[in-house]
Amino acid sequence: MERWWLAVATALAMVAGVCGLRALLHGRRSRAVAIWLAAAFLCQFGFLLLRGEVRGACPLGDPGEVLVFMAWSLVLFYLIIGSAYRWSPMGIFTAPLVVVIQGIAMLPEMLETEVIRSAVGSPWSEGHAAMSVLSYGALALSGVVGLMFLVLDRQLKDHHLQSGWFRVLPPVRALLVAMVRLLRVGVLLLTVGIGCGVLAARGGMIGTTSHLIVAWVIWAAYLALLLVQHFRGISGRRLAIMAVLMFFGSLSVFALL
Repeated sequence: MERWWLAVATALAMVAGVCGLRALLHGRRSRAVAIWLAAAFLCQFGFLLLRGEVRGACPLGDPGEVLVFMAWSLVLFYLIIGSAYRWSPMGIFTAPLVVVIQGIAMLPEMLETEVIRSAVGSPWSEGHAAMSVLSYGALALSGVVGLMFLVLDRQLKDHHLQSGWFRVLPPVRALLVAMVRLLRVGVLLLTVGIGCGVLAARGGMIGTTSHLIVAWVIWAAYLALLLVQHFRGISGRRLAIMAVLMFFGSLSVFALL
């Protein structure tokens, strides 16, 4: 049953992307993108709720669940940031990423067909998994905003001021502020997740610490980027490029799950 929830969530995200693209081609904004993604968010939550009930724990027991949780976190931050800034165009970039992530999660080898009920675990290990994956939602959205920044920056440099992209995308300054805030939120959540992981590892609740070491490296890289941006300054274009590249590079941690 939960796979149907995931399939519907993926289809709704795809519809959101198509609606956003059509609106973009006509040079206008569309609230339908946020509505469709909100519906996808509810279906994602239904999937996670059912898997969590079967496992008796936070649904992060296999790579597929981790990816869906990350996609859910991405949509969650989109709904918060997009509604706060009234940025419907952000959904045009967010929806395809959600479709790709959940498409990978739906592969047969990603989701366990026979879900084993988890033993009672440490709250530290649960917190480590949940907060770490939640942080990837914020970091993923920072990459989405960074991509929007690069597109708008290219439009300005090429003097395409009458294109659909230029008419619907938010101002460069607003994108830069949102990108920095998302990076900060992501690093803060990842800090909490790593802290919980350290406590869980000391208590013997985590069998391997290889992914925890990679998480430390990712955390240090993002923190260094924020420190350079805050104290020395960095151009918006370079910050956007780093936000995009570092997010995709940070996905390497999932290879160690």
